[in-house]
Amino acid sequence: MAWMTRRLPAVLLVVPFAMLSGCILIGEYDEVYVDPPEPTSIMYEVCYDDLDCFVGYCEELAVPAGPTTEYVNAICTHGCYDDLDCPASEFTGLPGACVDHVVLGGPITSQLCVERCEFDLDCDVNAGFGCAWVSGDRLCVPVR
Repeated sequence: MAWMTRRLPAVLLVVPFAMLSGCILIGEYDEVYVDPPEPTSIMYEVCYDDLDCFVGYCEELAVPAGPTTEYVNAICTHGCYDDLDCPASEFTGLPGACVDHVVLGGPITSQLCVERCEFDLDCDVNAGFGCAWVSGDRLCVPVR
């Protein structure tokens, strides 16, 4: 019993600290803020959302594939007034083209920048793009 009385003060000091070290906060602290994803696509690259694009916005392009179907895909682009507003492709170095969006399935009153090409391999073939004649220019557009 004597050993217990000698160690009692030490036990009384250790037990409260051990209990405090295991505190767990429950409730509103469980909601962890997650930063939005970083952009991953440069101009003329495939995107799924505006947050994917470093420049401009993510815009769908639609090219007729038949009487009732269209090939649809989206790229990072921005609006334009003429070809001078469109940057060159970082992949091919070819200048961009300012095209009426209605030709690519968009609203009548808008124009947007699209990547020019010479061959299918100038476009993102793996994402379903190919080089085709559109509005008098060879452009990278959805082909499948």
